[in-house]
Amino acid sequence: MHKFIPVILLLSFSVSFSPAQNTEHGYEVGAIRFEGNKEINNDQLMSVIRTRETPIAIWKWIYNRFNKEILGGRKPEYFDPVTFASDFQQLKKNYTDNGFFHAQVDTNILVNPDKGKVFLTFSITEGWRSVIDTITYIGLDSLSLDMKEELLSNKQISLKMPFVQTKIEGEKNRIIGVCANKGYVNMKLVSLQARRYASTGNVSLVFVFDLGKRYTFGNISVEQDTTSQQHIDSTIVLEHLDFSTGEFYGEGKKIESERNLNRLGVFETAKIENAIPNSSSEITQIPVRVLVRTRSFQELTPEVGINDENNAFNVLLGVGYNHRNFFGGARNFSTNLRLNVQSLQFGTIFESNALRDSSLISKIEWTTQIVQPYFIDNKTSISAALSAVLDKQSTYYIPSLSFRVGTLSQTTMNTKLFIDWNLQLSNPKKVATWGDTIIGTEWRKQINSFIMVTMQLDKRNDIFNPSGGTFQSVSMEEGGFVPRVFGVNLPYAQYIKLLLDEQLYLNPDDKGEFIWATRLRTGAAFLYGVSPLNDIPLTQRFYAGGSGSVRAWKARTLGIMPDTVRNLGGDALLEGNIEARWNILKGAGSLGFLDLEKISFVFFYDFGNIWTAPQKMRLTEIAMAFGFGLRYNTIAGPIRIDFGMKMYDPDNGGRWVTEKRFIQETFSQGVIHLGVGHTF
Repeated sequence: MHKFIPVILLLSFSVSFSPAQNTEHGYEVGAIRFEGNKEINNDQLMSVIRTRETPIAIWKWIYNRFNKEILGGRKPEYFDPVTFASDFQQLKKNYTDNGFFHAQVDTNILVNPDKGKVFLTFSITEGWRSVIDTITYIGLDSLSLDMKEELLSNKQISLKMPFVQTKIEGEKNRIIGVCANKGYVNMKLVSLQARRYASTGNVSLVFVFDLGKRYTFGNISVEQDTTSQQHIDSTIVLEHLDFSTGEFYGEGKKIESERNLNRLGVFETAKIENAIPNSSSEITQIPVRVLVRTRSFQELTPEVGINDENNAFNVLLGVGYNHRNFFGGARNFSTNLRLNVQSLQFGTIFESNALRDSSLISKIEWTTQIVQPYFIDNKTSISAALSAVLDKQSTYYIPSLSFRVGTLSQTTMNTKLFIDWNLQLSNPKKVATWGDTIIGTEWRKQINSFIMVTMQLDKRNDIFNPSGGTFQSVSMEEGGFVPRVFGVNLPYAQYIKLLLDEQLYLNPDDKGEFIWATRLRTGAAFLYGVSPLNDIPLTQRFYAGGSGSVRAWKARTLGIMPDTVRNLGGDALLEGNIEARWNILKGAGSLGFLDLEKISFVFFYDFGNIWTAPQKMRLTEIAMAFGFGLRYNTIAGPIRIDFGMKMYDPDNGGRWVTEKRFIQETFSQGVIHLGVGHTF
C-alpha cells in the first residue's frame, strides 16, 4: 500500500506552488476510478465518497456564465487533500460495515499539470465477506405470543446472510417500532454486540432490549376550530380513529387516523396530538387531542378547461354543486353538468341536425353522486351515482343512462381496492354521412352491466408530480352477468376485460432536476358464452392515440383496422411511454411574474397500438413516436404542451423515420397536444 498521508501532503504542496497551475482553486478532479471491487459496485462506492469528478467544459461555462447550477450547468470540482483523506477512511469503513473486515484500499494519484487536473484511482482488495452465524434477542421474553410471532415473521436479517451494518440497524429499528406501536413507548436498545469468530470470520449478533412500561391511550377529546362557521358531530371524528381509550398506545395508529380524517374531504386540517399527561410516574395512560377545522359544507364551483382531443382546440365548460356533510355523517353529495365541445363549433351543438353533423365532436354529461364514508369500517366507503351522457363522435353518437354502485377500501397504507357495478342503457347511432360503411358493431338499443374489480398499489412520492416510486394497477371487468341472470329482453354483451398498468419513476441525482418516468399498459377483452351482441360495448373498448397515449397520432386515430372504424376502438391494447423530465431551470428564480423554476422540459418515446382481437396482436404492428414537450407546474399539476412525431408507422408499408424526409414529412406531420397534469 502507498504511504497515504505523505502522498497527500506532497500533492497539497504541488497544488499550491506548481507554476503550470493557472487557477487559484487548485487542480480539478479529472476522473475517479475504482479497481478490484466485485461485490460492491462503482455507484455504491461513489455514493460513499465526497470527492466528485469535474463536469465537462460546456457545463462549467454555463455555471460560470450564470453563477448558478441551471440549464444543466455545474460548478467545477477541485481536488481537496483533506476531503480525499476522508474518502479513503469512508471507503474502508464502508467495506467493514458490509462484512469485509480484511478489505484493503490502496490509492493512486496522477497529476497532469498541463491540464490542471488530477486523476484518482482506488485499488481495492475485498477479501473474505463475513456472514451472520447466530442471532440472539434478550429482553423480549415477556411479550405476548402474537407479538413474538410478528417480530419473527418480518425479520430483516437471517442466518448465513452477509453482515451488513445498515440491515442490522434496520432490524433494531424494526423491533423498536413494532413494540412502540404496541404500547412500549419507551423501549430502548441496551446494547448490540457483534462478535466475530477468529476461526471462521463469521459474526454472532446479540440484541439486548429494555421494554419499559406499557402505555395505553387515555381520554380522547375532539376540539373543533372556533373560527369555522360549521361543525361536525364529534362521534363522526371518533369513529374514523384507529384507536380508542384503553387500547395500547401507538404512533402508527395516530398517523393512520389522521389519514382517515383527511380522506373524508370535510376537514381543511385534521391533526392528532398528545395532551399533557398527569405527571405521576405511575400513570401509563396518554391522553389525546384531535384538532379539526372544517371546510365550508356547501360549494358551487364553475369549471373551465381546455384539451386537444381529435387534434382540435376543445373547451370544457361546467358547473358543479357539492355538499360535504349531506344529512350529517360527513356524507358527500355532488352534482355536475359538463359540456366538452370544439370551440369553433359552439353554435353547431344547438342546431337541430347537430347529431348528424360528422364534423361535430362533443360530449355532454350530467352526474349526481352520493358517498357514504363509513361502510363496514372506517377504511371503506360506498357510493352511488346516476349519469346521463351524450357522446358525439365524427361517425357515431351514443346517448346513455348509467347507474353505478361502488366501494373503495383502503386495504393498506399504499393499497386500494375498488369494486364497481354499473348498469348502462345506451342507444348507439351511426352518423348518416357515413351510411353503412361503419361495420364491426351493432347499432341498436342495448343494456350493459359491468362489474369491475381494481387493485392499486401506489408508492409514488407525489400524486401530481412524482419524482420517485412506483404505481401498479390490475383491473378485471365482467359484462353481461346481471342481464343474463334476470332475463332482460334488450340485447347485451357477455365479455371479460383485463387491464394492467405499471408506472416507475426514478430520480438518479436525488435533486429532482432530472426524472425518468415510464409506463406500460396492456389489456384484452374477450366475448364469452352465448352473447346477444357480437361486439363489446363502444364505451368499454380500448382506444389509442392522443395526448395520453402515442403522441404522434391524434386522439382515436391509431389502430390496426380500417380508417373508417378506428374511432370505434379495439379489443386489445399494448402501450408504453418513456419520459425524461428535465427541470433545467431549477434555481433560476423568477422573471417578472413567471416563476422559472416551475418550467421543465420533457423528451419522450411512445409506442403502442390497438387490435380488433387479442389473438391478432403483432409486435411488428406496434407504432412508435418520439418528441418533446414543455411543462409549467401548478398546484393541480403541470400545464403541458407536447409535440409528437412518428418514428415508426405500421401503416403505409411500415415506414421508419429514417426512410422519410425529416422536415417535409416527419416534422411537418407532427402533432401538438395540450393538457393539464403529467401524461402519467
